[in-house]
Amino acid sequence: MPYYITDKAQDCSGWATIKEDGEVIGCHTTKQGAIDQMVAVSIAENLEPGGERNESGPPAVIADIDNTLITYQGVKVDKVADYLDSFDDTEIIIITARLASERDATVAELDNLDIDYDQLFMKPDTDTDSTEWKKQTAQRLLETYNVMVAVDDNEEIRNAYRDLGITAIAPSQVPASYDDEDEEEMRAVDMTPPAYMRAAARRGLEYYADGKGGDGLVDQTIEDARRMAAGEVSERKWRLIGPWIARHLVDLDSPSAQPDSPEYPSAGVVAMLLWGAPANRRGAERARAYAEGVVARLDAEQERKASMTNRETRDFETQFEIREEGDGMTFVGYAAKFDQPSENLGGFVEYVERGAFSRSLKSRNDVMLLWNHDAGQPLASTKSGTMKLTEDDIGLRVEARLPQTTLGKDLAILLRDGIVGKMSFGFNVIKDSWNAEGNERRLKSVRLFEVSAVVWPAYTSTSASVRGLDKVAQRASVDADELADVMLKIEEGADLTPDQAELMKSVVERLAPAPEPAVTEEPQPSLLAVKQKQLDLLLKRI
Repeated sequence: MPYYITDKAQDCSGWATIKEDGEVIGCHTTKQGAIDQMVAVSIAENLEPGGERNESGPPAVIADIDNTLITYQGVKVDKVADYLDSFDDTEIIIITARLASERDATVAELDNLDIDYDQLFMKPDTDTDSTEWKKQTAQRLLETYNVMVAVDDNEEIRNAYRDLGITAIAPSQVPASYDDEDEEEMRAVDMTPPAYMRAAARRGLEYYADGKGGDGLVDQTIEDARRMAAGEVSERKWRLIGPWIARHLVDLDSPSAQPDSPEYPSAGVVAMLLWGAPANRRGAERARAYAEGVVARLDAEQERKASMTNRETRDFETQFEIREEGDGMTFVGYAAKFDQPSENLGGFVEYVERGAFSRSLKSRNDVMLLWNHDAGQPLASTKSGTMKLTEDDIGLRVEARLPQTTLGKDLAILLRDGIVGKMSFGFNVIKDSWNAEGNERRLKSVRLFEVSAVVWPAYTSTSASVRGLDKVAQRASVDADELADVMLKIEEGADLTPDQAELMKSVVERLAPAPEPAVTEEPQPSLLAVKQKQLDLLLKRI
């Protein structure tokens, strides 16, 4: 994201050049001086200058209408509308490419769907380019408002907003409201920060408490660091961490960012720690990669949920039968079972009726067997003859021969060991029926697209998987946070307390193999130095 100029920075009496998070990088007596610095640093980092930011203006959010707030079928997208409403005391501004001549009909539609908004901007005519017009409209709004986020289904328009320094997201990327406890309980992605990120946040808070954080820190950064230290990171923060670290890695190259500097820690070091990244390039890149991984899983989860509007999926427990003849790469399972109640699907229970798949099975459409609904990981197909789908008295029976690929062989092992125990199918509804109360749905006929072997526990908060230092701590039966604090001090070259030194010695002694007998009488390094080196080698193997 670009650099900005503002005349509202608290630490500057005139104009200031600032980073995205509000950190002041230079004060100037004239606006031109701030512009010159903004342009210079933007060129140095190969960024587009962000322009003027009105941080003291009233907060606002921007949203599109078609396929964002309202589907093309005229249905309100509750998740987006609820997300906009979740911003307290914030102006909701709609910028739509619908023509101004359609204003009356559009206002009526928004009112009928009970969509709350404060301002409505509509394109003046058909000759006006939608992307450029939306960008210019947003740019004018920035003169008055502090625009916090824009939601639009068009990627080109999102990029135009981003050029102005506005965070822009697709409707599928809209995070769940923090007040929606049911949504949080359903979340499949583990958003708990690993031990080394929690330790970094704690260390940053210690430096901040000692007055070493500089003047550019904002209250939100400190609050987020406290939450991270306690093991909690919001979806909003995970989405910000990766880009922020990428932009600020250069801060770790300054002389005052080196542990042996008398000016250590620099303000950049403290900020990096507060964002959950160890204050060295290797550690910061590790935190960046971890955050990007969380975001990728969040996006995949949200895409799966968003697709439920038209293309839906259902999961069923199944007992897989592994055929042992030949190479053991053939299995049988059920992607759906007839007349069995589903789990609660958001206020209703669903049943699949016998014959629901008959239309799809009679067609010549190719149906794929996928791993976790990922079209990039195919396993078999009806067209190739590697999969056979039939309806029997139980449900939709799947018999498939897995490919001799790494994925196929791995899945065969997971099926055989009982680690994977679910199948799912992706479909569109052709015909269904509902009871009078609206809490029971029966699928009478569906258009089948794919069947999948699925295993969601890999992403749940109760997963048995652990990460990095967490894994070492678990194996050594010590507290992961305490171990992470020790490792962070070692990286900084800081002195350990006797308890911390003893903790590290105990970890190494429990996990490291017995040392080879000494063969020389040469002076040996200190025991603590040996333990530090051994633990570092252990961590590199993880």
